[in-house]
Amino acid sequence: MNLQPSLLRASAALAPECFLRSFASGAPLGLMTLSAPVFACAQRPDLMHRAILYETAWRRQGTEASKTLGQVRGTTRKPFPQKGRGKARVGTLRAAQFVGGYAVHGPKPGPRLPDIQRKVYDAAVRSALSTKFMQNQLVVVDSLCDTLPAAAYKSALMDRIAALGLLGKKIYFMYGNPSVDAALGLTRCADMFTVKKPAETAHGFGERRLLVSSADLVSVTPVLENEFLVVDKAAVELLEEMYHVD
Repeated sequence: MNLQPSLLRASAALAPECFLRSFASGAPLGLMTLSAPVFACAQRPDLMHRAILYETAWRRQGTEASKTLGQVRGTTRKPFPQKGRGKARVGTLRAAQFVGGYAVHGPKPGPRLPDIQRKVYDAAVRSALSTKFMQNQLVVVDSLCDTLPAAAYKSALMDRIAALGLLGKKIYFMYGNPSVDAALGLTRCADMFTVKKPAETAHGFGERRLLVSSADLVSVTPVLENEFLVVDKAAVELLEEMYHVD
């Protein structure tokens, strides 16, 4: 039987369901009912676009700056006579039309965050999660905080990714346990993955960087940038608690 990462029922009146799979073996453990307002809401590309602009601006350092006329180093003498040349008058060589001159309306340091309401951002998160569910790119597992073999962290995680059929994919792991120590092993394994071509790996699927975070730190950009979203059962419950609407 071909098991898709997520299963959407044909009728909109029924609650959305997906397969609950074992993270250790990839075997299906049963069906899990999801919250329709969180994982099966109407997709809003406009709200996701606003959220991505907000997150991109938030990651900027805000230290870019250009020099004004008074800050540009150079001579202050008048380069040419005011009259008699038949050309436009020139008052300084530090003007914007000359090489090495100042920048007109250039950037200045300071925050430039676009305004976005909290309910709009929450709606964008729900739309991003629903997009992954609609596109069969949402994988729900029992737990991501299982103890991995310390002798071979990377190979053990790669075997589990292969069991889920996600080798060579960009994956975003999201766990629901707020304890940092619970997912420390998974985070260490993810740091060992780099970008490799299929010819550079033994299994021939290539290697991509992995992203690991807690469900309470979810944002729109990594959900849409990564090809697959792998969440555990605790993360689903936490997301439904945070973003549920009546």
